[in-house]
Amino acid sequence: MSDPRDPYQNPPGWTDPYAEAPVESPGIPLDPSGPQGPPSGQPPGSPLLTGLIIGLLLVALSVAVFQLFGSESTEEAATTTSTTAPDQSTTTTSADTTITTPTTVPPTDPYDAVPPAIPADDLKMMTDGLRVNDNDIPDLKFGSSDETSIGRLVASFGEPDDTGWQTSTGQWGVCAGDLERVLTFDTFAAIVTKSGGSEIFNGYRSDINYGDITEPPATIETLSGLTLNDTVADLQSIYASQRVSFVDHASLGPTFLVESVSNGTTLLWGPVQGEAPTDRVTGIYAPDVCDR
Repeated sequence: MSDPRDPYQNPPGWTDPYAEAPVESPGIPLDPSGPQGPPSGQPPGSPLLTGLIIGLLLVALSVAVFQLFGSESTEEAATTTSTTAPDQSTTTTSADTTITTPTTVPPTDPYDAVPPAIPADDLKMMTDGLRVNDNDIPDLKFGSSDETSIGRLVASFGEPDDTGWQTSTGQWGVCAGDLERVLTFDTFAAIVTKSGGSEIFNGYRSDINYGDITEPPATIETLSGLTLNDTVADLQSIYASQRVSFVDHASLGPTFLVESVSNGTTLLWGPVQGEAPTDRVTGIYAPDVCDR
C-alpha cells in the first residue's frame, strides 16, 4: 500500500488525524449517550414567553367568567319578586315601583241601624270626624268603631249604597293597595278602612254629584257653617281666619283647600266650579286618609 498523499503538500511524516475515525452514518449521532442539542431548525423554548402566554389566557378566562356571572346577577336583580306580608297581602317589587295588593278581602256584612236617628242639622263636619250636637250621643270620630258610627248613619238616613270591601285605587283618599269600604247616603259618603285588624270609620266626602241634593244628607254643614252649593265668596268669608287657596286636582279639576294658619295642616278641601266669587262649592271632603 502506498503512503497517503498529502493534497496540501505537508512536510514528510505527515499523517491524517481523521484517518482512523469511524465513518458517521447519516442521521445517527456519534455518541447517543452524550448531551443532545435541540433538533435542527427548532429554537430552544423560552420560559418567559410560555409564562406570558399562560398569564394572558388566565386573564381572558377570568374576564369571561366575570361577565357571565355578572350579567346573571344583574338579570336576577331586575326581575320582579313577590313575598307574602304578615297582613295577608302580596308585595310586588320591581326596579321602579312597589305595590301592595291584599290577597284576601273580608266578607261584606250589612250594617245594622244603631238608634236613635240623628237629624242632619245636628251633624257637623269636622277635620277629624262628625260632631253630634246631642249630649247623649258621642261624636263620630275617625278611628271609632265602624259598626257604631255607620250604624248611627244608617239609623239616620236609611240603607246606603255599599261598595263592599275592595282594594283602594286612591280614588277615595285611601292609600292605593289598602282595603276600603265606601257607604254613600245620597250626597254623603262615609269611608271605612282597616287598621290593625279593626274596621273603623275613617273619612267622609260630601258631594252634590253623589246623590239627590234635595235629601237631608246634603244639608250637613261644617262646624264653621259651610255647606254644599255655597259660593266661593261664602267659603272665603267663613274661613277668613284660615288660609284658603285653590288648586287644580288631577281628576276633580278646580278644588279649594283650607289650611290652618298656625301649622299648615289641611282642615278641609273639595271641588269647586271655579275661583270666581259666584262659583259654587260642589264638594266638602275631610283630609285624605293616606295623608294623615
